[in-house]
Amino acid sequence: MTALRIAVDALLYSRQAAGIGHYIRHLVTAYAAVFPEDEVWAVLNPGLSLPVSRCFHPAHPLNGSGARILYEQMVLPRLLGRVGYDVAHFPDYQLPIAGRVPRAVITVHDLVAFRMPETFPPRAGRVKRYLMAQSVRRAAHVIVPSRATRDDLVHVLGIPPERITVIPHGVTHLPRDDGPSPWPRPYFLAVGTLEPRKNLVRLIQGYSRLCRARGGDCPDLVVAGKPGWMYEPIYRAPAENGVEGRVTFLDYVAESLLVKLFSHAEALCFPSLYEGFGLPVAEAMTIGTPVVASNRGALAEIGEGAAFLVDPLDPDSIAAGLETVLTHPAEVEVRRRLGQERMRRLTWEAAARATRAVYERVATAR
Repeated sequence: MTALRIAVDALLYSRQAAGIGHYIRHLVTAYAAVFPEDEVWAVLNPGLSLPVSRCFHPAHPLNGSGARILYEQMVLPRLLGRVGYDVAHFPDYQLPIAGRVPRAVITVHDLVAFRMPETFPPRAGRVKRYLMAQSVRRAAHVIVPSRATRDDLVHVLGIPPERITVIPHGVTHLPRDDGPSPWPRPYFLAVGTLEPRKNLVRLIQGYSRLCRARGGDCPDLVVAGKPGWMYEPIYRAPAENGVEGRVTFLDYVAESLLVKLFSHAEALCFPSLYEGFGLPVAEAMTIGTPVVASNRGALAEIGEGAAFLVDPLDPDSIAAGLETVLTHPAEVEVRRRLGQERMRRLTWEAAARATRAVYERVATAR
């Protein structure tokens, strides 16, 4: 096998690596371990590093998406041309539009900007739709985490299926924490950025209906995630639905606390309106936590038969899913075991090997 030189745009990686930063950290780390003969060069913000052959840093921190996009569009193409590479990987879909980047692979995690434009700030949504449409047409190959995202690329942007490879994200197989619970009472857990797409207002509405039906015998609802765009209605929802004392917002939590929260939760509640993969669902399943999730797209794909799937637009359906977790322990156990078995196949090593096959295909197609 011929060694390759891979350049990776890792500017979205941070120490609090969630979402795409999480994907960058785990894929690059696994790739470097599985393919030590390849050179991996990463472009990161100053002060950050990854276990790769060489790191490049901008002269100043790129604070905010505007500064990062400007650097990726104007500076990064010149840097890539200067250092040389066999394949350039852009893990957040965005290619430089002003300059040509040959042999570029991009990862498109979802098409939420096209499928649900109302969940984006208007200007940011327009910029993302333009850059994504240009990038997927210019890229040599596109990686996606699910069949649902592949189908969206084909039907929404007209990308030929042969230019797309489905590579599910790996899942960090975290050990279950059997120590004391981090919460003083039983609780449901929700994880994710506080933004409209995560559908947390309807989750709180469904949770409120469950609490009214059960009286005082209802677990708390703990929400772990940093505030995103239009988070204010989410913070107001508990008081508006009569469950102010039962819902707690924790902001971003470190992985060590997240493992504890997953391990002791009655269920993970993830009724998102749209996901390209749904990493919290996968992480909960590895630990053996029951999952109540949306019956849409990639979440239905990953959760089929293993999660309790609900209609994310119907608070009554969400309430019924939560009620089932509390009242049908035998069914919970069947689905919990199926979820763990399914997640054992989703490793970052497997993702790295599949990604390497894409790199080799692109590098040898010159």
